Amino acid sequence: MPYGMRFTNGSDVVTLDSEFSRLTVLEKGAWSGTGAGVYVPFAKTITTDEPPLIFVRPSQSNTFCFCLVRGSQGAWTGFSFSGVVGQATSGSWFAAAFKSVPTAKYGFRLWDGSGKLLFDNGTPCAQFTRTISSWSYLGAVQDPQGQTRLSWTAPSSLATGDYMLLNNIAMDVAGLTSRQGNMYAVWQYNNDRLVMQVVGVDISSTLYNPVVFAKPVS
Repeated sequence: MPYGMRFTNGSDVVTLDSEFSRLTVLEKGAWSGTGAGVYVPFAKTITTDEPPLIFVRPSQSNTFCFCLVRGSQGAWTGFSFSGVVGQATSGSWFAAAFKSVPTAKYGFRLWDGSGKLLFDNGTPCAQFTRTISSWSYLGAVQDPQGQTRLSWTAPSSLATGDYMLLNNIAMDVAGLTSRQGNMYAVWQYNNDRLVMQVVGVDISSTLYNPVVFAKPVS
């Protein structure tokens, strides 16, 4: 950076910079419900242009599918997902964005050259911890509707306390020709692994979609 302020930690990693926003936690909480569908409202509307990043950590083995960030540009109101009908679901979540909000009554704030608030010491931060981008194919089965359910996994423990980014799970997967498939994320605490599934009619046996994890900074 040509001017401004920069903080580095003991490993010489930049932790705060007057040109770039940190990933900040705008909302957090817990959910409970059933696999038929869960809607989690934000306590207050999130006003970012882009949808906030939603990170989730279930309390038990669970499936996440049909995930949505609710609202519209500048007015995001919550998120929702479905699971396995008849299966209870609960866990913790936080919503984050590369934007700070004026929260603290005293302390330290940092703006960039255009006047955008980058940091407020009253707004908690989060950090990305890992990404899974290489998957091992487990095989495929036919569902009762005649579609194919393909599965993948990767060696990456669920015991770290990390939260999974839900926004990527909300994206459909392109088919080999013209059809697309729905993505599912299956947390298996008993096997200490995440299984990704895609349901469709002409889905490739290679999965390219990454899964991203993060954790609030205490």
